[in-house]
Amino acid sequence: MRVITKQSLLATVAERYRETYQRRDEWLPTAEGSQAATLYAQLTALPPEPSEDAITAIIGDNRWTENICNECGEDREVTVLLGEEPHHPTDALAICTDCLKQAKRIAEASA
Repeated sequence: MRVITKQSLLATVAERYRETYQRRDEWLPTAEGSQAATLYAQLTALPPEPSEDAITAIIGDNRWTENICNECGEDREVTVLLGEEPHHPTDALAICTDCLKQAKRIAEASA
């Protein structure tokens, strides 16, 4: 299990962007055709605690800052990543605290 916060996503967006689009000091093409190196430079120029709006203005959407709960589908401040496996990270589920509380209530009512 691992806690994911909106703030951690905002603070690490430049690093995650570089990890996605740079290999062996070469910039990979992006799906939307933008210049990854240029966007990375803009992201690294942001203050240490950038706003979601500032990141969205650079990238063009909020897919790098969303913290979506896999149960309710909402963009949340905090989620808990469950089932994370080193070799299969896409199998993990992010669940918000509201959904976790609901799951606990359901489980306790069934006991």
